[in-house]
Amino acid sequence: MPAITAFDSKDFKRSNRVGDLKFFSPLGCGVKVTKTKEFHDLYIENMTKLLTEFDVSPVCGCLASSEFFPSAGYSKTYKIADNLLKSIQDLIESVFISYVILPSTTIPTVEVGGYRSPKREIATFDFLRTLSNYFSYITAWTYLNQGKRNNEQIFVDGFRGKITYAWESLLDKTFPIVYPHGDECNVFISTADMVASLTDKKLYDKHMRLRPEDITHIWEEYNFDVETRFLDQNSLPQIKWINDKLINASNQHAKPTIFLKADGYTTDDIKKLSVYPDATLLARKLNGCLQGFDKKIDTPKIRNGDVFIYAGKEAEENARTLTDMYKLQTMPFKEIKERIKLP
Repeated sequence: MPAITAFDSKDFKRSNRVGDLKFFSPLGCGVKVTKTKEFHDLYIENMTKLLTEFDVSPVCGCLASSEFFPSAGYSKTYKIADNLLKSIQDLIESVFISYVILPSTTIPTVEVGGYRSPKREIATFDFLRTLSNYFSYITAWTYLNQGKRNNEQIFVDGFRGKITYAWESLLDKTFPIVYPHGDECNVFISTADMVASLTDKKLYDKHMRLRPEDITHIWEEYNFDVETRFLDQNSLPQIKWINDKLINASNQHAKPTIFLKADGYTTDDIKKLSVYPDATLLARKLNGCLQGFDKKIDTPKIRNGDVFIYAGKEAEENARTLTDMYKLQTMPFKEIKERIKLP
């Protein structure tokens, strides 16, 4: 079985004493695992133990930091993440960390567009904030550009971004498997999320900066290799968007995709319900991904074998209609627990 290298990203920002933002960069992380089955099982076993030990209720199938912060708090979430990472570190072959250095003093604007769309200049800070939305795959692209990467399956957390040369180059090099809400339902992407969050936290605690030598220092006591690459103005032609068309990564989505639809509820509303963790556990069990469902936008994403979970008459009608077109599993939210128990 090929190694899995999974990628996620977060915002890295630092403010001055009065709260003004002084530095911002997307921070991406990749985690390579060779013994994937052993890693998967150990992650779940140890996460379950740690949540019980810290008296924290699971809000999703994996330890997605941003999802646990509101209920468990920052301090407890970081402690659980660090303990979990230490318990699985021997099965992590290497960690790859990437970020962006574009000083607005010397690069005040970035030119985007130009391919079947007008060129325009945007403020560098605005560019970086938008880049953060798709930096998970930019980190994967950066990783694959660094020497030979043989026999690796690339997992990427879900993203939203416009067409770039980096995306086209990534598709030339590999077939990335994209997991919407991957940090919530995929143990490998969740681990990349944990390393990214802990990198931010450890640098802050030690009053260190986002520099290769400082990143190496904060991870020197762990048992995995760490490689760091930063992007600068030389990478702009590849990472800036070249037209206004959004990337459609549905062909790369992990399968099965679990679609969630509840009458009168947005996806954010559903995430606040007690049934949502069950949906992420089902996605984890099936090694798939999950997302909300909008009939106009998401119908083209459906493939045979996907799962449609519904609540309400309209959502149930959508499910019935789709089963006439695709071989889908359908169920109401209240039956997810029973489905998780099945082999």
